[in-house]
Amino acid sequence: MKNLIISIALFSLSASCSSNIEHDGNKKTETNTGNDTCKIIDDYLSKLVTEKNFSGGLLIVKNGKKIFCKGYGFANKDQNIPFTPTTLASMGSITKAFTAAAIMKLTEQNKLAVTDELKKFFPTIPKDKANITIHQLLTHSSGFHEFLKQDGGDYEKINTADFLKRAFAEPLAFTAGEKAVYTNVGMSILGIIIEQVSGLDYEAYLKKNLFEPVGIKNIGYKYPLTSSDTIAIGYQMGKAWGTHQDHFDKAGGGPYWNLKANGGLEASLEDMYLWVNSFTNNTILKKESIEKMFTPHIAEEGYNGESFFGYGCNISKSRRNTKMIDNGGSNGIYFARIVRLPEEGLVFYMVTNESSIGTNMVLPNISQLYFQGKIVQDALTMSPKFQNEMSKHIYEILHKPNTTDLQAELAKENIKIDDDMVLLDVGQTLINEKKPIKALMLYKYYTKSFPNIVVAWNDLGDVYLMDDKKDEAIKCFKQALKIRPENPRAKESLEKLGAK
Repeated sequence: MKNLIISIALFSLSASCSSNIEHDGNKKTETNTGNDTCKIIDDYLSKLVTEKNFSGGLLIVKNGKKIFCKGYGFANKDQNIPFTPTTLASMGSITKAFTAAAIMKLTEQNKLAVTDELKKFFPTIPKDKANITIHQLLTHSSGFHEFLKQDGGDYEKINTADFLKRAFAEPLAFTAGEKAVYTNVGMSILGIIIEQVSGLDYEAYLKKNLFEPVGIKNIGYKYPLTSSDTIAIGYQMGKAWGTHQDHFDKAGGGPYWNLKANGGLEASLEDMYLWVNSFTNNTILKKESIEKMFTPHIAEEGYNGESFFGYGCNISKSRRNTKMIDNGGSNGIYFARIVRLPEEGLVFYMVTNESSIGTNMVLPNISQLYFQGKIVQDALTMSPKFQNEMSKHIYEILHKPNTTDLQAELAKENIKIDDDMVLLDVGQTLINEKKPIKALMLYKYYTKSFPNIVVAWNDLGDVYLMDDKKDEAIKCFKQALKIRPENPRAKESLEKLGAK
C-alpha cells in the first residue's frame, strides 16, 4: 500500500471556513456564520457525486474544531446505504501512522527505545539485519524491500514466524541508514515488535493505549464484522469489489502480516476527528513524542530533498512554504489521505471507495476551494503534478509525438530506473486518464524491467482489456498469479474473463 504521490494544491491566499456541514444518513444540518467556503466545497462534492460517481467523505478540522464533516455517494449501492460520517472505510497506509504512534507510546512506557536494534527482539536474526534500529524501520531507512518476494498479497494467510523467516532471509535492498525507500515489510516488523513487547495483539494494543483514552470506538480491521459495523464497499470503475472483510473471509481469516500494521485499518470521519485532536491536545502522546514523529528525519529517495520521512509520515512544504505533514494510502480501490498544516491549525482528511475518482484527484481541488474559493488548476482534467521528477520526466517522454518505445527513449538519455514506484505512479495515472496506448508502452517496459512486481502485471492486464485484447490480458493475469499464488485481483480477473 504505497503512500499516494500527489501534490496538494494549497495556495497562498487564506480563508476561514465558518460553515459546519454534517451529514448522517438522511439528516443534514448546516450552520452558516457568514462565510460560504464550506458551502462551496459541499456544492462541488455534491456535483461530483452526480457527474463523476464520487463516493467517500471529507473532514476538515480548524484549530481543533470540526468545521466540515460529510459523506457522499454510497457505502452500499445495492442496499442504498449512504456514505456518512460514521461509515467505516479503509485508510490504507495511513495505518503506518498508527503503528508509529504505538511505538512512541511504548517508548513512553519505557518498554523500548527507538535506538533499540532488531537483535534485541530477534536473537537469531541474520547478521546483516541485526543492527537495524527501530528508528530506521520508522523512517523507511532499514533496507527492507517494499514487499516480500512472491508473497501472496494482502490477504495471504501467513503467521508471525513464517513472515519473519521470509523477511530475514531476503537480502536487503540497501545498507540500513544509507537512504530511505518506502517499505511495508519494515512496518509489519514494527507491528510484530509491538505485540512482542506489549504482550497484546496489535489491534488490542492500539485499542487499549491509543483509542479508548480519547473515546475512539471503531478504528480497526473490523474482522469479524459485528451487526453495528457499516463498512463502505469498494467499487472498481463502478463495479463492486467488496471489502477487506470479504477478502479476509476468502483467505480463511485475517488480517495477516502482509497487511497488518502497514495498511488496511478501517476508520470513520468521526473517529478520525478524535484521532486528529488527540495530537493537537497531546492526550495520548506527550508533546515530545509527537514532535519526534513529525520531525523530518531523512530525505525520501527520489524527491530531490523536497520530501522527508518522519515516523510513519511524510513531511514537506506547502505552497505557502509552511510545514505539511501527510500520510496517504490506497489498494487501488480505496484511497485516503490526511494532510496536517500545523502552522495554520488545519487538518484535511479524505477517504474514497470508488477507484475511478480517488482522493488524489479530488483533494487538490478541495484545498483550492478552501484557500481561494475557486478551482484554478483542476486536478480532474490537468496533467498530473508528480513530486518525483523522474516520474514527471517519464510522463513527458510518453507524451512526445514520436515516442513508440519507452525503453529506447530512456536509453537515448542514458536513464536507468531503479525504483519501480516511479513507474507505478506514471502507469496508474495513465490508466486513470484512460490513455491505453501510452499506458501499454509504460507497462511493457515496467514488466520487463521489474518482472516480479505483481501489480505491474495486473495493471498491464487491465490496460489490455481497455484495448479489448482479452487473450493478452489473460496472459498477464496468469503471470501475476504465477508470481503470487492466490493473488485475489488476478484470480477475480481471470474468473470474470472465463479463463482457467
